[in-house]
Amino acid sequence: MGTRYFLIFLLPIMIYSCSYLPDKQELSVGVSVYDYREYIEINPTINNYSKTGLVFYPGGLVDPHSYIETLSKFAISGKGHKIVIVKMPGNLAILDSNQGAWIFNDFPDVEQWVVAGHSLGGVMACSLVEKYPDFFVGMVLMAAYPQNSVSLKDWPNPVLSLRGENDLLVDSLKLASCQDLLPEPLWMKTPDDMPLDRKARTDYYFIPGGNHSQFGNYGIQKGDGIATISRYQQTEIVSFMLLKFFISNSWEYDN
Repeated sequence: MGTRYFLIFLLPIMIYSCSYLPDKQELSVGVSVYDYREYIEINPTINNYSKTGLVFYPGGLVDPHSYIETLSKFAISGKGHKIVIVKMPGNLAILDSNQGAWIFNDFPDVEQWVVAGHSLGGVMACSLVEKYPDFFVGMVLMAAYPQNSVSLKDWPNPVLSLRGENDLLVDSLKLASCQDLLPEPLWMKTPDDMPLDRKARTDYYFIPGGNHSQFGNYGIQKGDGIATISRYQQTEIVSFMLLKFFISNSWEYDN
């Protein structure tokens, strides 16, 4: 389907669909949040934090503010991390997947970046890395996988792929079938299975009891499964896995 015809198909969805709006956000103590036109910036209040930052693409039709609570947990973990949540036109990353490629000059204190995305945001993060493979040192996919037309199998950087056990919007078999589009897979049973190395590899982890919607804080997405852990618990697991990923690739303390 050509881009023109795809946008024609997408327009009614944009008109008649409303975004998933954020529930009340409980910010972690020790973070500062700045809301700009093109992005939301989350900083730990300590001055000496990791020089590896995180650029985040929200899920489709999900308000970007819905991820502040989840990502603020990671911002204050370990050494501390700067996080930039990119705002998308119409809350759809597919309308401008390049948004996250042009913000680096705004943050001279960050030396390198990991790109992350939830759901459709993760799909578009893969497209961004395919276009600009040298812009990022790693990628995190939350309930997401690449389009069939996007191959990152030979990308020489690590990937972390997270999915909730009770996610009914991203099928586990589909996720597995797309593993050939990403670097060499490692399916982890526990977080402790993540090796401490800098190898180009995709680390897969299913969050026990988690679902699709609880990667953010915007209620339950239509068609999703029921989580058997709380949103707070899933947020803690996501933050912990992000920190493990940064530590395993020496982004936490080598800057």
